Amino acid sequence: MSGARKTLIVSLHDAHPGSAAAIEEQIAFLAGYGVKAASILVVPDFHHGAPIAKDAGFGEGVSRWQEAGHEIVLHGYYHDRRESPRETLGTLFWTRLYTSREAEFLDLPAEEARIRLRRGRELFDERGWRAHGFIAPAWLMATHVPNLCGELGFTYTNTLRELIPLVRGGGRPALASQSLCYSTRAGWRRIASAAWNRQLFGKLRATNLIRLSLHPRDLEFALLRRQIDQIIRAALAGGFAPSTYAEYVARPS
Repeated sequence: MSGARKTLIVSLHDAHPGSAAAIEEQIAFLAGYGVKAASILVVPDFHHGAPIAKDAGFGEGVSRWQEAGHEIVLHGYYHDRRESPRETLGTLFWTRLYTSREAEFLDLPAEEARIRLRRGRELFDERGWRAHGFIAPAWLMATHVPNLCGELGFTYTNTLRELIPLVRGGGRPALASQSLCYSTRAGWRRIASAAWNRQLFGKLRATNLIRLSLHPRDLEFALLRRQIDQIIRAALAGGFAPSTYAEYVARPS
């Protein structure tokens, strides 16, 4: 898929009314390097308290992002664990340590997952936002979710380590590609993720796809901001061309 072209995909996660200013800052930050197209992950009702359907100003902003060439991606529905199945020993690591109770689609029953995916897609359609992709919060989702996405017309989903095209009538195989991302909840997490990303980027430079995933607070921390700057500069200097997930998946095999 996508031939041998080197591609840089920057995704901006957790866009909702409360993070709009941070997303705008990230868009301006990227534009300073000539990165004018990113995949922006929008949450319909962040933590059950930020419904975009009731915020006309935010909706207008999302439409402007799309008009400017950015891709709008459905990112969960609530981005939290409220109304999720009871946690078990098998899910505690993912829900309490890896995330802060945000793994919405980790173990969501198929019918409820279908309802949330459909509601999100309908909300996007009503506003003229082209929903090509669905990305679960923290990239964690039950095994039935990709099939549901395909049934509902999404063309791709992804995990932390894979980009998964969804093509009706027989899909293309998932593409191994680990995303660079940061954890900012504590100082030790920021230091550890920066160290990990330094090593990971060294490996990704030898591939044809670099995925850089940013969350709203990432640019607030000098350590992370410096490294993000270095990664983008090095990727562009190495011939990686900015793109979005939707554009990448739509390329001929």
